[in-house]
Parts: sequence; C-alpha cells; structure tokens
Amino acid sequence: MSWLLFFLLVFPNSIFATEWDAYNFPNPTAGQFQECKMRTTANICDPDGVLTEQSRYRLDHDLKQLESRTRQDNARTFCDKKGVTAAMAVAKHVKGGTTEAVENMANDMLRKWTLDPQCKKAVVIVVSTDDMKFWVARDDKVPVYADEFTQIFMQQKSLFQQKNYQQALTNILQATWDKALSKQGSPRQPTNRGNQGPGNQGPGSGGKPGGGFKMPSIPGWFWLLLIGVIIPTLCCCCCIYCCCCRGRGGGGGGGNQNRQQVPTDPYGGGGGGYPQPAPQPQGGGGGGAGGMFRNILSSGGGAAAGSMLGRFLSNRGGGGGGGGMGSGNRGYGYQGSGGNQGNNQDQPVYDDNNGQGGGGLYPSQEVKDRGGGGSWA
Repeated sequence: MSWLLFFLLVFPNSIFATEWDAYNFPNPTAGQFQECKMRTTANICDPDGVLTEQSRYRLDHDLKQLESRTRQDNARTFCDKKGVTAAMAVAKHVKGGTTEAVENMANDMLRKWTLDPQCKKAVVIVVSTDDMKFWVARDDKVPVYADEFTQIFMQQKSLFQQKNYQQALTNILQATWDKALSKQGSPRQPTNRGNQGPGNQGPGSGGKPGGGFKMPSIPGWFWLLLIGVIIPTLCCCCCIYCCCCRGRGGGGGGGNQNRQQVPTDPYGGGGGGYPQPAPQPQGGGGGGAGGMFRNILSSGGGAAAGSMLGRFLSNRGGGGGGGGMGSGNRGYGYQGSGGNQGNNQDQPVYDDNNGQGGGGLYPSQEVKDRGGGGSWA
C-alpha cells in the first residue's frame, strides 16, 4: 500500500491524465509556451506531449503559414487583406470527454485568447486524443464555415484512427487554405464605358446624331490676345515691308550679288523671286531685304500665331496625347503619353461582390456558427 501511495505522489499523471478546459489550458501565444513544450511563443500547445517535438514545430510552422497564405494583398482595407490566424490545442483528455465538451472548450478558448478581435478572422483547433474528438471554432469573418470544417475533418478521419495526428492536422490546415481561396473566383474586369471621342459620342455628349466634329469653345482671353497682340503685330510687319522695302526691291540683282558670286535665281531673282533652295546668303538689293522681312514675318508673326492656334485647338479637342496645361485625355481615346489612364482602367477590379465572394476575394460577410468537427471513435 505504501508503494502505491509513493508511486501516485511521484508519477501522478501516469494514471490520471489532466482534465483540460479553456480555463486551465496554457496559452502559447501569451507567454505560456514553456508549459506547451515549446521554446518560444508559438501557435500550438501540447502540454501532454502527444506529438513529437518535430511534429509540434512542423504544425506551428503550418499554423503561421495559414495567415500568410490566405492574405489578399489586392483588397482595399486592412481587414480584407488580412489572412486567417490559427491556434491549436492538443490534449489527451478534455473535461467531460464528449464532442460537446470539446466544442465548448474550442469556442471558449477562441473568446479567451482574443487572437484577432479587430478583423474576426481567427480559428482555434482542439484535438483530444484519448476522447477521440476534434473541433474547430471560428470567428465570424473566417471564410470557411461550420459544415465545411466538418467535411474537411471527415476526409482525414482515417488518419486520426491510425494515430497519424501530425499528417491529419497538416492536411486540415491545407484544406482550410484551399477552401478559402476557392471562394475568390476570378477578379471582375472593368466595364467598357465606350469611346466618347469624335464620331462616337454618347447620348449626353451634345453631338448630333451620327457623330461628326464638334468645334471646341474658345475662351475670351484668346480673342483678346488675337485682336490686341497678334493682328497688330502682323499689320505692323506688313506696313514696314510695303513702305520700306517694296520700292527698293524692283531692280532685282545688284552689285552685291556679283561680288558674292552666288548662282543667280533660275526663277528670275530680284525682289519678287522665289527663295533660294539652300540656306545660303540672299542676294543684294531688294531680293535680300524681301527675304529677310519674309523670314521676320513668317517666324515672328504667322508661325507663332499658327503654332499657338494649332496647339490650342489640339489641346481643346483632346487629340494631342495628354500633354501640358493639364489637358490630358478628355474622352478621345488613349493617345500619346496620356495613355496610362486607359491602362489603369483595363486592370482587374478586386471586390467580394458585397460580401458574397467570387469577385477576386473570398467572402467578407459575418457568419455566426459554432464551427465544425466530430469524433473518429
């Protein structure tokens, strides 16, 4: 009798296993990792030593990978991007020993451990090997639901019966990842808003039926510039040319032309002749003066006005490639350097169809249940 008492005092757990529940089970995520037989903060706790050390660290790695594998970096908000956080409790015996007791323990631990109170994307897995029970408790926004967890468990039931716990649990984590991502579907493509450029204007574009070019509106400052600056400049240049140079240009040729020894103009030279085909010094007399003032007139007046008018009309019309003055593309297609806007519109749109999933993201709606699992007895 004395030997029996001594044996019970020295080895109390050899006969009577600890009855675990949510309130005496150590939390590996909150500093109790040594009681869980882990060397540092972990997501798995195995205080009874059901698993080998290698299996514990392998499962801890898989639990942490579940969060990164179920992340959705294309989502808009932090919680939509965040993946599923998972923790696991492995014990020999749960207080009560029934499936309902294991279910209650898992859900109580999910509330007590507060793994993800902000986004509500956490699961707690409880395995009771002597009771042959398994359960997954889930937060409201985990995209895998009670019936699906039960189905995943049933697919691994034979491995639990063979006591191959590590492989069964690894497969369950893999299946959870696959089930979540299967609900994403293909990203939605942006709707084609149609071309609203010339010849293909929508009903609200103000164009006449059948399309056609619409004259852009011209602001008042352009008319002031045209009447007050451009036209007077052109008139002054014309007056100078007519008054000062016209009288001198009638003789054509001159001694200056002979001294420079340039070929004569085959079209008649003189003041009224055509300009030389090569950029050589103009002949003397009226031809040189006429060419000089023609250059002044064309470059200083007509070319500047034409260039300004051309740029203005092209920018107002939107046909010039999204260049300066903030004009960009205004409904005339994606041309020139302003085509980035069109490329961005062609990118997929990631949403979850108002919480239903299938638009590139898995469902984000809240679904309340107690999780899933069962017995392999």
